[in-house]
Amino acid sequence: MTRLVFKNGEALKRLALGTEQATKFRIPYTQKHTDKKGFLFVKDEGIYLMNAYAGGVPPNELGTVVYADSFDPNKDKEVWERSREAVGGDDFGEFIEMSSNMLTRILLGHAENMVIDMKTDSYAVEV
Repeated sequence: MTRLVFKNGEALKRLALGTEQATKFRIPYTQKHTDKKGFLFVKDEGIYLMNAYAGGVPPNELGTVVYADSFDPNKDKEVWERSREAVGGDDFGEFIEMSSNMLTRILLGHAENMVIDMKTDSYAVEV
């Protein structure tokens, strides 16, 4: 199991605030949307969370991005191989639903980190 930690700093708070205020969110790899609030969990050049809200940010442009600890390609040139080892070889984008309670805990600073525990066929989110 891989444990990914996202520090609750300005970027995660900005992501939570935008998510809390938005009303429509993109479903990855489709043209569909949902009214369920959430983040995109992405493995590409590094492992990160980013905005899923529709409107304001074109789908192919990065908005707010929060890298998992030690998976930021801007800080570590070996991140590509370690990302493969941590979550597999294929790039992906997954919608992660976030409850109002989770978003509030991030915004108020009651959560030090957001954690995603990757399992063989699923994941668990903890705030």
